[in-house]
Amino acid sequence: MFADIIKIAVLCVFIGGASIPVSFVINTSPWVVWFGNALGSLFSAVVVIYICERITSKKFRNKAVKRRLGKKVVEVYEEGDDNKKVLKARVLIDKHGLRVFSFLCPIFPGVLVSTIAVYVLNLDKHIYKKWMYTGVFIASGFYVFSYWLVFVR
Repeated sequence: MFADIIKIAVLCVFIGGASIPVSFVINTSPWVVWFGNALGSLFSAVVVIYICERITSKKFRNKAVKRRLGKKVVEVYEEGDDNKKVLKARVLIDKHGLRVFSFLCPIFPGVLVSTIAVYVLNLDKHIYKKWMYTGVFIASGFYVFSYWLVFVR
């Protein structure tokens, strides 16, 4: 059973919520699939959050500016702070859409892709993290048990 959870977690890291139907081939227990999926989602999110926190830090930007390619990347990243339309869109997404996006991200497009999108778009990370963890357990659990009731059982 532990080996099945690890297989499902690794599968979830690479293909996100699409791993749930495939995971029932590995093990038919919805509890094992749910736990493996949650473990894989949390692992991929924590790794991406760690990497993105390091990349978006001031210390990294100061090091990157010294290189030609790094200077261009930092300029493009900081360009969004001056654009009023980008700022308005960020505020609108942070206020209304981020909770829903964070809650449903374990299913589609997957935690890995959505975490990268949050950091690239410079959205509110605190709200995302809180609702993403909730979504990993509740939304993916609902999806796992619904799929199990309809197709596997």
